[in-house]
Amino acid sequence: MFLSRLLAFLKRPTKAAPCPTASDSRDAEHFFALRHHSFKLFLTAWNKFQETMTELEYTLCCDHPFGLYRVRALCTSVSTQVFQCIQQLERLDAGPCAALYARFAELQNIVAAEVYEPESCLLGPLVLPLGHPDLAAAAEAGLVDKATIRLDALGRRYPDVIPPGFVVTAAGCQRLFLADDVQNEIHRRVQAAGGFGTNHLARLSESLGSLVESTPLPPELAEAVLAAVRELRARCKGPVRLVLRGRLWPLHEEKDADHGLLLWGPSVALAAPDADILHALHVTLARKERAQALVYRRARGLAEADAGLCVTCLAVAEGSRGGLAHTGNPLRPQDAHVSVYGCEGLPQEMEYSELPVDLLRVSKAEPHEVSGRDPHDPQHPVLSDATALKVAALGLALEKSEGRPLSLTWVQSPAGDVRLLLARPLILADGIGESDDPARPAAKPDELPAPLLEGGVAANPGRVCGPVLVAADWEDVRRFPQGGILVVAHDSYVWASLIDRIAGLVVEQGLLGSRLGSLAREFGKPAVFGMAGAMRRLQSGQRITLCADSAGQCRLYSGQADALLAGLAPPRDFMPGSPVFRILQHAATHILPLTIDADSADFTAANCATYHDIARFCHEKAVSAMFALGAEKQFAPMRVKQLRDAVLKQFWVVNLSDGFAVHPTGPVIDIEQITSCPMRALWRGMNAYPWQGPPPLDGKGFLAVLFEATANPHLDPAAQTSYFSEKNYFMISREYCSLHSRFGFHFVSVEARLGERRKENYLLFRLRGGAADIERRILRVRLVADLLWEFGFEPVVRNDAVSARLEGMNAEDGAHLLAVAGYMTIHTRQLDMIMQDAAQVAARRERMLAHCRALFTGRDLPADVQEAKTCS
Repeated sequence: MFLSRLLAFLKRPTKAAPCPTASDSRDAEHFFALRHHSFKLFLTAWNKFQETMTELEYTLCCDHPFGLYRVRALCTSVSTQVFQCIQQLERLDAGPCAALYARFAELQNIVAAEVYEPESCLLGPLVLPLGHPDLAAAAEAGLVDKATIRLDALGRRYPDVIPPGFVVTAAGCQRLFLADDVQNEIHRRVQAAGGFGTNHLARLSESLGSLVESTPLPPELAEAVLAAVRELRARCKGPVRLVLRGRLWPLHEEKDADHGLLLWGPSVALAAPDADILHALHVTLARKERAQALVYRRARGLAEADAGLCVTCLAVAEGSRGGLAHTGNPLRPQDAHVSVYGCEGLPQEMEYSELPVDLLRVSKAEPHEVSGRDPHDPQHPVLSDATALKVAALGLALEKSEGRPLSLTWVQSPAGDVRLLLARPLILADGIGESDDPARPAAKPDELPAPLLEGGVAANPGRVCGPVLVAADWEDVRRFPQGGILVVAHDSYVWASLIDRIAGLVVEQGLLGSRLGSLAREFGKPAVFGMAGAMRRLQSGQRITLCADSAGQCRLYSGQADALLAGLAPPRDFMPGSPVFRILQHAATHILPLTIDADSADFTAANCATYHDIARFCHEKAVSAMFALGAEKQFAPMRVKQLRDAVLKQFWVVNLSDGFAVHPTGPVIDIEQITSCPMRALWRGMNAYPWQGPPPLDGKGFLAVLFEATANPHLDPAAQTSYFSEKNYFMISREYCSLHSRFGFHFVSVEARLGERRKENYLLFRLRGGAADIERRILRVRLVADLLWEFGFEPVVRNDAVSARLEGMNAEDGAHLLAVAGYMTIHTRQLDMIMQDAAQVAARRERMLAHCRALFTGRDLPADVQEAKTCS
């Protein structure tokens, strides 16, 4: 009968449970259980809300890439937890909930408008032929990429150098993704997968590509493409092949930048059936969902509306082959040579490392001559001196007119004519000349160990330290660590899917002109190509320091070589100011701020301006309702008591079921009358060593606290006294304990179950906040995490919050761990104020570690502890 009453109560989400007239203690027990259940559900939602807030703040720290799917997931989670807070408060105190629901609905609409911006349809021509006067206007409207416009301009000056062709504009490409709601289905699948984790990225990419390919091309797009193809057939003589060059690029990047990702499609004979040509275009468009493209957009912080996509279709003679040319060195732009790369097939097969490549170096000085050869097979070279000289001469002429080094993609017809498929500014490496930078302290030879490996060339200079992951195939990197150093045999394009996760790159065989090398430079990742023996000599998990200098010295050192890493600039980060980051920033203004004061007359539901306000308001009202219920005549003798341990403590205990040995008639219960095993273990740790008060502040620590308190009015004790006076409370049963408390400016919660069924036992410790500036608070939680790690916890640090959980321990071990958690609850107070005083921190850490070890092992406390307890 009781279960049916409980279920009936829980099925009424929008209506508060009426207070019964309890005729006897049994009815009162049942009613209290119902209210307690709602309060427990409220606390679960409140805790999850706080965790999500921490995740959101951590994401805004922007030291890692994230996509729009993560922004939406965070905002959805916040909204869900706040709604649940209101629902559970309604069962405890229905009075303010109508106003809360109204404010919640308004905020939900505002945030949804920020993170779910409506898909706008691009207006403009679907297809434009090269040379068309509207191309410039299309580029201004974001319909055509800069590289295609540059190619078109070169065609006016050098009509025999640029092949004829046409462009499927961003408006035309978008037609496919708007058809049959494809784009929304892509968003749904990414959201369902939880983003682009390496363990499922390949499978997700294949799913999205198949979705795009299975969606028919819109008739208006197919008709426009075939009209351009018919016109091209009429212009071209002899056997001709159509090369499809897709390009994904950031629409709103700097004016002179020309970053982007090439999405080469399959080439097709121009005389092939129309269906074959449309299929080739279809496949090229589907490559927008390749793993490399998905990760590129995330790393650049691009939302769907901020990434341009167009496909340039160029007609080249059948049997053409080609490659790349760099009129400068990415590490030394004023190098005296032009590097010309060539392969047996079309250039994309070289860029994606699918064919062997020859490299010839041509002097810039006239008369031009080949000054260096590096053929893949010296017995059968594929790139002749005559071809290299032609390409170099063309590249130097273009460099002179453009006024900067260029990267060219070229083809040569069987008749010997050289044509350009792409011309763009050479992506220069970060840190050019850094080895000679007088501002950088030079490492003395005696400060460095002997290198593990040396050799190769710097594809991008830089120095970095991290764990190695040696990968032979994609299966090896499914759990690639953020900030790891990837070691591979070849510069295959598949590794570009890790470009935003790797800290550095070591390749046994690779070319500066490959796509992987270009992306390493775009994202500022230190990279060494051509380091023989790396796969054999290095082991996954091994920590190394990678040193790739533009002067050509590339070395790997075991461990962390601090002498090399001192004074390094932070790696390039595209996230700050990116479109996705701005979306999260705008949404966060309606989520994070706390604008209401619990002690003010304006503390009403109608005045809640943010999600944080609503959750905080709900928390105040839920705690008040629960304690008011416990104070009522029929419940006070049984449920809610103030704790006494020799003297009264500012802790209240809510007895959920069998947590009291007796039920005192008064408002107080002694610690000896508590039967909850986890609470008693926790309380032991909280009181094993008396807190000695705040540590002595250094001047900077005091100023940091003063500045934080004055800059943040919500930390002002005069403005928000409830921040200090909020009740600290335990909710207990014989095998369960949940502690919620605030000490000064920081919040601590501990939840645990401790019983005979080992599989059900767990311990969860959370700490957040502080009075000092954010840097000191972060340092404090890292210290706490480090201490907890000593005892088997697996702490997770997010911004100024730490969360640690353990499961499956036996009752004895659990009691010792709870004592450690209790100690940390008390003795982490105000440590944030001294976190930049290394001597104080070291001394505190050693003392705290000694105390926790004594509690963990169940030994007698150290002598200084016993003496302090005696004196107190």
